[in-house]
Amino acid sequence: MPKISVDDEVYAVLEDNARGFEEPNDVLRRLLLGPNRAQPRRRGSAGGSTHSPRGKLAPLIASGIIKAGDTLTHAQVRKGQTWTAVVEPDGRIKTDQGRYDYPSPALGDLTGTSVDGWRSWTHDQSGKTLHQLRQEAGTS
Repeated sequence: MPKISVDDEVYAVLEDNARGFEEPNDVLRRLLLGPNRAQPRRRGSAGGSTHSPRGKLAPLIASGIIKAGDTLTHAQVRKGQTWTAVVEPDGRIKTDQGRYDYPSPALGDLTGTSVDGWRSWTHDQSGKTLHQLRQEAGTS
């Protein structure tokens, strides 16, 4: 996938225009391509087909930072709840709720609220968040 660099001022505008936990690419798609083509389909259903060729953890798998079969955990200590997921070979995330291309919807469906999955899921094998691992891989 081609990469582009933006300066701090442009990045700040992207952040200001983000809705919920949109990634910068999602903001650009919405602003440049319009509402009819703005959002790629993000998640597959449990047993249904998926709509993208691979999940967003695929670059981390390709870099060797994570592996298929690794587990992810998110704990809400005050509520006494813990959720887990498994990284699939295609970079998707599998939970009890289904298969997901992106970390945030995967965790959001489990918790019932909007949550930044990149910063909230912990990769059990490394003890680091997906955000930290993306930074290490240079894919954030």
